[in-house]
Amino acid sequence: MHSHKWLAFKRLAAESLAGFQLAGRYVKLSLARGLHGWVSFMTREEAERYAETARRELEKLGIYAAPEVVASGVYYQVVFDEKTLTRLAEVDAAVKLAIERLEVLSAPRTAAKAIVATRLDAKPERPVKPKIETKREELPRPVEPKAAAKHEEMPRPKTATPKAVGRVVFQLVDGFVSMKLRLTYVMKGGRNIPTVNAVAWFSVLGDAEEYRRRLRLSGINASVLSRGKDSFEVVVPKDELEKLTPEEKEAIKQYLEHVAQTGDEEKRKATEEALHRLHFGTKAVNIGGIRLGLVFKADRPPRAEKYGDPQLITEIKTALENKLREALGDEYEQWKDHIKTTEERRRLIITRHLLQRLTQNPNTAKKLNEKT
Repeated sequence: MHSHKWLAFKRLAAESLAGFQLAGRYVKLSLARGLHGWVSFMTREEAERYAETARRELEKLGIYAAPEVVASGVYYQVVFDEKTLTRLAEVDAAVKLAIERLEVLSAPRTAAKAIVATRLDAKPERPVKPKIETKREELPRPVEPKAAAKHEEMPRPKTATPKAVGRVVFQLVDGFVSMKLRLTYVMKGGRNIPTVNAVAWFSVLGDAEEYRRRLRLSGINASVLSRGKDSFEVVVPKDELEKLTPEEKEAIKQYLEHVAQTGDEEKRKATEEALHRLHFGTKAVNIGGIRLGLVFKADRPPRAEKYGDPQLITEIKTALENKLREALGDEYEQWKDHIKTTEERRRLIITRHLLQRLTQNPNTAKKLNEKT
């Protein structure tokens, strides 16, 4: 059962049975030369199209990695590396199951244990340590209530405390993006002030700049920072996170509370200060994925504003007009003058009258996916 033919059969079985669906294609897994996945295509054009589709699908899940297109004989393969698959397994149970199945079928002595068809459909288990079973056999009968309670709680530590999401989702003018939250510090008044940022990682500068452009077009300021030759970060600061809706900011609150509960004393104090400094109320309005800050003057209702360079403000104004034209229909003509720019096109203003009009009709707000 441990001959070279049996080992070859196991390897083929593992590669055939271990895989998952991504962007409409079945990704096969292999442990040869490290964990990786691949999809084969007849032409390079097909492979490159799928690689781009897969990259966008991964981005929706908060994974910023581009699969590689490589030539393999007469075929072309789209290859997913181990780091990408590991991160994908954290958010997709099907991928985690496929990797575990691959590990079980590729284990050197799996053949010594009968493989039943039902086992392949179920979640494969790693070799079980006999510790729990031994304790179960050694329990005296009848079992005392205290001992039983203790026994029932044994497997809990891995699942009792839910893992903090640590991510925040932005609604942009062209869709949704997910970014990772990070507790950090800023220098202010000669001391380090704890704060929280949203971060996305890229290996190509052009991709990071394009991501930043999408955020800015949606009214969210962000910076691109270099962390090495092939590592770039897009960072959204705390002030911009405060432009999220109160419901969206709940994810930030949960993240900080989780860090406070699981970190050391220093982190606990830092997160408590960051929580205290973060504004959880409404500071902006989201119109179709475009965020504009609210400005309050005297006792009048607020108006929405955005300040920036003329080109950016012009792009935001155009995107905003297109959204409102779709939502208001024929009524848009009478409201278009309530979207204006001042200070040589550096400041975009939405009047309080138009804001009031948008909140009066629930159907209009629904069309715009507005949350205030």
